[in-house]
Amino acid sequence: MGNIQPRRLVTASGQPIVIRTAWPEDAERIVAFVKAVTAEALYLLTTEAEVVTTSERQKQWLQQIMNDPGKLAIVAEHDGEMIGFLDFHNGNKRRTKHQGSFGMSVKNGFRGQGIGTALLAALLDWAKENPLIEKVCLEVVADNTNAIRLYQKFGFVEEGVKKKAAKIDDGTYWDLILMARFVK
Repeated sequence: MGNIQPRRLVTASGQPIVIRTAWPEDAERIVAFVKAVTAEALYLLTTEAEVVTTSERQKQWLQQIMNDPGKLAIVAEHDGEMIGFLDFHNGNKRRTKHQGSFGMSVKNGFRGQGIGTALLAALLDWAKENPLIEKVCLEVVADNTNAIRLYQKFGFVEEGVKKKAAKIDDGTYWDLILMARFVK
């Protein structure tokens, strides 16, 4: 199922954090986290106005993830505060179940502290042990060099580029880089 063993770690600045499975009971906190992050994160494709999910829908979504062996949702917490979130979804068809993609975000003030590294390490450990998953994929904004460096550190390689895949409010475009790593 979509669960991991909790991990207790320390950030680069010495703050204790926990990486754990996101439970349905976390729904309200996850909605608040996503709204906060979309309001201030530069490279997310979702805008704050597009975050319209309710706590009840989020709770149902988290329950579905927990019940599906090819999906995972995990959180990073510091002193009970949600500071990071990652969700992974494999393909829904028989021929694509072996691979999936993830999205990840870390709260402002906690970036550059190893939170993304910890979330990604937990995902990859889970994927390696998961008999369904062979390939982990992602899309990243081409200008997001910090994220690209993190993914490369974990062995992800570029598979392609989607030119002008996102159009931001000022009328400029972002290219999206497709990256992947085989875990088996």
